[in-house]
Amino acid sequence: MNNQSLATIAPERLCPREIASRMAYPATLGIALAFVYGLHLSGMALESVLFAGFFFSLAMMALLEIALPFRNDWKPGWRDWAVNAAYFILNGAIDNFGKIVVAAVAVYLAPAAEVTDPLALAGSALLALLIGDLLGYGWHRLGHISSLLWRFHGIHHVPTKLYMFMNNTVHFLDLFIGSLVSGIPLVVFGFSAESIALSLFVSGFHSFFAHVNADVRMGWLGYLMLGPEHHRWHHSTKMDESLNFGSATALWDHVFGTFLYHPGECPDAVGVAHPQKFPGEHQLIHGYLSPFIR
Repeated sequence: MNNQSLATIAPERLCPREIASRMAYPATLGIALAFVYGLHLSGMALESVLFAGFFFSLAMMALLEIALPFRNDWKPGWRDWAVNAAYFILNGAIDNFGKIVVAAVAVYLAPAAEVTDPLALAGSALLALLIGDLLGYGWHRLGHISSLLWRFHGIHHVPTKLYMFMNNTVHFLDLFIGSLVSGIPLVVFGFSAESIALSLFVSGFHSFFAHVNADVRMGWLGYLMLGPEHHRWHHSTKMDESLNFGSATALWDHVFGTFLYHPGECPDAVGVAHPQKFPGEHQLIHGYLSPFIR
């Protein structure tokens, strides 16, 4: 057999960057979950575990954007950082931590008994995640279908570049109601505080991770979970590409026919189709007020 034949059947060799791109998602999520579970085992209060895990996850995502940038023209400038920092602080007074804060509140209402078996906790949290994802899917899709709700949700779609911290660009009412819709029913259904906290942490993790400006390749996991390769299409200016309404799992997008996955690709442009109908992406106060005065 000649060298050419050997080259033909030899397995594909991946460069270090490609390996890092493929490992970024499972490694980041795995480390975040291990960090959170370790803090929980240490006896730290569940609310403190959630907040520590939240900021730890954001730090890892920020490092990903530095190490594996997807598009240089999507790197935020000082005005982007400033307006998103303001959104982060102002929305935080209501619920900027999204599902993470709902989980912290839910621990006071959920059953007090702890789930000590790790497998039982994982199974219960997975079920809670799927239910919460279904509820969040419904609210998110309504935000695109209803012209009234689009006034609020569309604020999040105004930016023309995607990066982790721009997930903060969201109308406080859209965020608050969405958190209640996807989180509080889990308490009513009788899930334990630990199960709710873990499921909502995973969902909150994905809501930020989906926006990272990092060259993340999810591979076959992209048919099960949602990440940047899916969410870039959701932010497309073209309505027929603006799909993938789930928060963490791809299940409900598969069920309702809104799943779109083109690994390694992105739409021609992200933003809104009619930007003149919305305030500019750096007009925070106008963004808060515009849905009520249009």
